[in-house]
Amino acid sequence: VLLKIADRIEQNLEILAVTETWDNGKAVRETLNADVPLAADHFRYFAGCIRAQEGGAAEINELTTAYHFHEPLGVVGQIIPWNFPLLMAAWKLAPALAAGNCVVLKPAEQTPLSIMVFAELIADLLPAGVLNIVQGFGREAGEALATSKRIAKIAFTGSTPIGAHIMHCAAENIIPSTVELGGKSPNIFFEDIMNAEPQFIEKAAEGLVLAFFNQGEVCTCPSRALVQESIYDDFMKVVMKKIVKIKRGNPLDTDTMVGAQASEQQYDKILSYLKIAQEEGAELLTGGAAERLEGDLSTGYYIQPTLLKGHNKMRVFQ
Repeated sequence: VLLKIADRIEQNLEILAVTETWDNGKAVRETLNADVPLAADHFRYFAGCIRAQEGGAAEINELTTAYHFHEPLGVVGQIIPWNFPLLMAAWKLAPALAAGNCVVLKPAEQTPLSIMVFAELIADLLPAGVLNIVQGFGREAGEALATSKRIAKIAFTGSTPIGAHIMHCAAENIIPSTVELGGKSPNIFFEDIMNAEPQFIEKAAEGLVLAFFNQGEVCTCPSRALVQESIYDDFMKVVMKKIVKIKRGNPLDTDTMVGAQASEQQYDKILSYLKIAQEEGAELLTGGAAERLEGDLSTGYYIQPTLLKGHNKMRVFQ
């Protein structure tokens, strides 16, 4: 079944990719080449895990043998974030289904569409009731799922405060929980990188520019960079050359590299941090404001790729 789901995803690659872009605002080049293909890969991977899984037996003594059986938990609850709606769903769905569980999945209220299209595409591959999708706001639907006595395990990807609350709910019901929470990943660049081959320096700079991948909406994005002072000027010249080449625009254009923020809330939050940073004295190297596009895109939640120079006491750094 998992292999059939993977096949179905690939057969509908363009439909799912465009839907994901409409839903989230990310560039379709990412959904076509990363998000959706990786979702299919996850279902194939866990299909392979099933074949690799073996039971175990141990001889306690000449009269006693212990057998180890892997059994499904039952019904698992899953709460998905808005930055990678389909891919994060695949991360949780594939192993849960591989282990024989039923799933109640709540997508983020900001991105409710693509998971529904996905569920419709695979509806004939799963028995009724195995995959259940509950739409709603976290305070109502997510809370109900996390506190339900009928859930055998809860899995969550999202912010650290909400993750702590999910773990508390799971502890009260004495059920296992898996949480993947926010990050603020720093990249550290020491002076010896400038002694390497030019290709290595280019790759190091690309690593920093990945801060703008998926509009920066990735918990492992290098949103902070610590650059050794002795190489700062030379290294940042390489970085800046790459940033100015980032094409912004219509997310459905396959040449667009950075699309729109996922929601007005996220858009406003980013702009507020940019304002705070400059008020605290951060030096604006590039960007720093909303992206003013024309036509139908004029009201979209677009923000310029921004690079700030400051110190680790600044709120935007922390």
